[in-house]
Parts: sequence; structure tokens; C-alpha cells
Amino acid sequence: MRKLLLQFLLLLCCPVILWSQKATRITYAIKGNDTLWFDHYKPEAASNGISVLFVHGGAFTGGDPVNQLPFAEGMTKLGYNIFVIKYRLYLKGKSFGCEVATPEKLTTIRQAVEDARDATIYLVKNASSLQVDTSKLFIAGSSAGAETILNLVYNPFIRKGDTAFAFYNKFRYAGALSFSGAVLDINNIYKQPAVPLFMMHGDNDQLVPYGTSAHRFCKATDPGWLMMFGAHTIYEELQQRNMPVILYTYLGKGHEVSNYMFRRFTEMDAFMKEVVKGNSFRTAHIRLKAEE
Repeated sequence: MRKLLLQFLLLLCCPVILWSQKATRITYAIKGNDTLWFDHYKPEAASNGISVLFVHGGAFTGGDPVNQLPFAEGMTKLGYNIFVIKYRLYLKGKSFGCEVATPEKLTTIRQAVEDARDATIYLVKNASSLQVDTSKLFIAGSSAGAETILNLVYNPFIRKGDTAFAFYNKFRYAGALSFSGAVLDINNIYKQPAVPLFMMHGDNDQLVPYGTSAHRFCKATDPGWLMMFGAHTIYEELQQRNMPVILYTYLGKGHEVSNYMFRRFTEMDAFMKEVVKGNSFRTAHIRLKAEE
């Protein structure tokens, strides 16, 4: 009897585990030996009509959509429709460091970009059954996922005549949210229609450059030397052209800011709701000395 009572009390102490929403897993593509899917988390509160496609981090060598549960649960409690994708990891179990040749890195990023694009196309084609308002579909990502979504929105890989070219001409995300991300080609941000952009980045990030620098600060003589343009560079370029962008800079912080999507729900919520209202969106750079 005492054992049963103890088990009952433990159950009462763990309501989050018991009542945590179980995601619906849906396949969006099969590529070679890779079955690609997303976990769908429906709004737990009254729906606000906004959907978010999220791309996880993991240095393009690891990571798992399941680990994004804190983000999904936090957002669904605010009424968001969340999709967390699995994408190809070309360098799974290996390294994305300076010793990896640049062409290998570019292949890795390109595949992730293609998969995020194909997941988007699936959501658009199945919008009705998945309760997706395509005019209110945002894309978000953390670390490698942030690099993926930024290089999707400002795609350096797409060429006129590619099968995906028509998609880029017709579809536009409502906005993008990047946590410690960077782009490969800063010139491409001028060629695309303005997409409201939300970024969080630490100015002491030693993996993904906050400004303009080599990824992971590799030397020019390293096989994996690859220049990237981080949040601060993107912000400066966009704000000079009066394009919609907001940057949260965490002074002295490193790559840990890539996990702030697990807790910065107020800021994300305010950004997306302001965007879908259709109000004039002002650029802003908010500098924080600590995680305030």
C-alpha cells in the first residue's frame, strides 16, 4: 500500500511528462536511403493561425527533432502550429570542423537547404489538412538549422531553370527566425523580396561568426576555410536598405544563444504577431548584457 501511495505521489509531481503532447510524425520526402519526416505539434491553446517550420541544430553532423520539444511545447501553448523537421545529415557522425574540405561543407549545407525547402513545399501542398495558413507560415532554425533557413531564404544554390526556381518565384515566408545563424553569400539578400527577419546571436560566438569571418574561425590554409556572414553583418546590410529586421545581440555570450528559442517565447511571439498584423515593421538592434 505504501509503495502504491508513493507511486501515486510521483505521478502527481510529473504532470508535464504525463500530459506532454505527442507529436504526429509525417513523411515529407524519401531521398535515397533517407526517409525525411517532420513532427507536427498542434496548438494547445486557441490557435492564432500562425505556423512555424523549425530546423534543428547539431553542426550538420547530429541533432534530433525530438530534442526540440521545449520549443514546440512553449509555442503550442501560445497557439502556434509547429513542424520540426528531420533533414539529411551528409556528415552524420563525422565533423564539420576546419579539417573538413570546403566542398564537403557546401554539400552538407545545400542538402539541408533542399530538405527544408521540400518540407515547405509539402506543407504548402497539404495546407488544408495540416491547418496551415500559408500567408502566416514562418521558418525558424538554431545553429546549423539557422544557417539552413537563412541560406534557404537567401538561397545561394538556386539557379534559373532549376526545378525549385518556380517555387522561389511564387512562395514567400511570412518571416524567418534565426538563432546563431549565418549566410554564405551576403549579396543574395538584395536579390530576394524582403522577408521580416528576427535574429538572436552572441557577439562572442566561436562557432558561427557574429559578423563577417571564417566559419569556426578556420585559417585560410585550412581545408575547411569557409567565409560566412553572421547576424550583425546581415542586420547592417538590411537596415541600410530599410528592410524589416530585428537583432538581439547578447554581449559577451557565445554559441549558447543558439538555444534561446527554448526560452525567448515572449520575443518570438511579439515578432510574429506584429508581422501578421501587417503593420509597418521597423528595424531594431537590441543589445543585452545578460539574458535579461
